[in-house]
Amino acid sequence: MSRPTIADVAQQAGVSKATVSRVLSGRAEYMRDATRQRVEAAIELLNYRPSSVARSLTSKRTYTAGILISDVGNPFYPEVIHGVEDTAFQDGYDVFLCNTNYDEKRGMAFVRSLIDKRVDGVLIMSSSMSDEWLAELARNNVPAVVLDWDVHNARGNLCLLRVDYQKGIQQAVDHLVALGHRQFAHVSGPKELRTTQLRQESFLTALQGYGIPKSDVMTIEGDLRIEGGRKAMQAIAERGAGKTAVFCANDLMAMGILSEARAYAIQIPTDLSVIGLDDIWLATQTDPPLTSVALPRFQIGQMAMQLLFELLENPRMEEAEPLYAQVETSLTVRESTAPAPG
Repeated sequence: MSRPTIADVAQQAGVSKATVSRVLSGRAEYMRDATRQRVEAAIELLNYRPSSVARSLTSKRTYTAGILISDVGNPFYPEVIHGVEDTAFQDGYDVFLCNTNYDEKRGMAFVRSLIDKRVDGVLIMSSSMSDEWLAELARNNVPAVVLDWDVHNARGNLCLLRVDYQKGIQQAVDHLVALGHRQFAHVSGPKELRTTQLRQESFLTALQGYGIPKSDVMTIEGDLRIEGGRKAMQAIAERGAGKTAVFCANDLMAMGILSEARAYAIQIPTDLSVIGLDDIWLATQTDPPLTSVALPRFQIGQMAMQLLFELLENPRMEEAEPLYAQVETSLTVRESTAPAPG
């Protein structure tokens, strides 16, 4: 049996195709109730679903969007994706997920693939990216929302969504200093990443407010994964004598610190206080539970998709300044921090 068409619904209800179309699009406010009810009954009887192709031809949209993330294995992303998909679903959108694995060339390949698929817009949530991705999207008139990327001289149909790391990281430093800590280590992400630079700068600036210079801070470059945290703990144990607190650029590396500390008989938090960033769900399950600077991940996903809708409904001219939006961070205190030893 062939799939029912809008013409079949119109014939069943005894109305025109235009009348059925108005009911389907929610523009039946001036239609007689009896007519609208006949159309709705015919739709249900025939189990009619509008063709996405026909919908696209009418609206000039595909009702699809792409999202690029750095690492599908990073627990930071599921809630972000959840926020994106929930918001997209409410407006009838499908979302293509692309995992760049911190590879700029792979990311560019995904960008071009999404353009070929004629997506309506792209969300870039990857901490490793290139301005060329945005240039390629702009050349093809595809709007984009970008998380935490410092785009110079950006113009056009673009929104920059920024995270205020300073607020939550300042709270973390305030918390540690109030506990008596003065000797710090910092485990950063890969130094070339923009997010690494933002988080490290926020941490060092907060310490300087307490008269603790950058030169006094032991900084270790990590990889944003648990193994990077383990290696950082080895470096602290071997070269970081006297360090009593460590701030990690994400929770996964902080978990590596917690795990590896046992090998050196370092008690957390008695000997060493540890703070992560992201506040992923696993932070509540570590031993001890991890103090972390919380990012509102679901809200980030929601905001990103809402901002993309804003760009689609109100396209910006090629020479226009990009839109800007910001999300806040805050400290969640658990059991991985304690007064400084001695």
